[in-house]
Amino acid sequence: MPKSKSKNLKDVFDDAVQAERFSERMLHARTEALRALPHTAKLTSVIQTFLTPAETETIHRRLTRAAFMIEPVNDEVTSTKYDVRWSDRFAHGDPRGAKFEECLAIHESLTKKLTTLLADESFRTEIRLVLAWGRSPHEFPIDYVSKADVPIHTVSNVRLLRDPEYQRLLGVRRALLDPKLNPDGQLFEAIFDKVRVKSYLTDRAQTGNFQTNREKRWEAHPQSPQFALRGDCFSVELELIDQLFRFQSFPPGIVRYLQSSKLLGNLTKVARCPVTLDPLDFELLAQECADPTHGKSAYQVGHMNPLKAGEGVEFRHHRANISWITADGNRIQGHLTLKETRQLLLRISANYDALLKSGEINAP
Repeated sequence: MPKSKSKNLKDVFDDAVQAERFSERMLHARTEALRALPHTAKLTSVIQTFLTPAETETIHRRLTRAAFMIEPVNDEVTSTKYDVRWSDRFAHGDPRGAKFEECLAIHESLTKKLTTLLADESFRTEIRLVLAWGRSPHEFPIDYVSKADVPIHTVSNVRLLRDPEYQRLLGVRRALLDPKLNPDGQLFEAIFDKVRVKSYLTDRAQTGNFQTNREKRWEAHPQSPQFALRGDCFSVELELIDQLFRFQSFPPGIVRYLQSSKLLGNLTKVARCPVTLDPLDFELLAQECADPTHGKSAYQVGHMNPLKAGEGVEFRHHRANISWITADGNRIQGHLTLKETRQLLLRISANYDALLKSGEINAP
């Protein structure tokens, strides 16, 4: 791209994030020069053969969002605000920053790879499912190779995600949400909303070096305990939905359909709260989703071990560390790890049995 046109395009992005209210649709309308680049223009010619104009625009907007934009938490740690990767706020060693030229190279690299992959009909089907049943913010199968790279936002560290488990997630979403396949799709919309926030957005953290609140986890600071690769966030959502199928009273017809479609294997153990070990009941969850009470929820979603408590996947935002939990279990656990919580319960039980046996306390 000639330097003059490149500068003008950069100015378009700068103006967009400085506006009182950011508009992704307005940004798209003003970035025709980006879509005139060779690899991007070729991509357009390919996707227009099997997608609608609106879907074509959505793909371009999500590629642009991933390559050039970020939505970090604001200074008050109350919400997030759109910014560009070359913003001054990333100028002092923040690994999330990238020069405009690097972002442009990332965009061209992604469009080239996407064009190549779309020669495969199975990948075209996957993209259709992403557009129809995506449930995460700005969903598209784009991820970092590693969070260890510094800086993180580089051509060599950005990839298109090809993951069989993500493909299964897309199929499961469609099976649960498509009213043609599932008359109770509206109920599952509410359940997916409950899962979405915990899967993809950071918790509130107002102390420490990495304060955050509802950032996209893959856009949080890579050294923050709240950070997670987008692929890991997809796997967290899938784990929480897979656990639902093991809830007591879960509709058996849906399970049989998923199994016949090879989207679900054989189910054995009933899902239980990891703290109280009470079985989890789908009818109770469904009632709460249909008629919610603000501030009250019998079933919540939580990390089994706090994200700051140690190293390894069992202390990260990862499918190995996520579970539905009862309100009682959540109150009991507090900020303890699951191991510490169970040790506490065993100590309480042993003390109770000993004192009951000695007669120092009476049975309830």
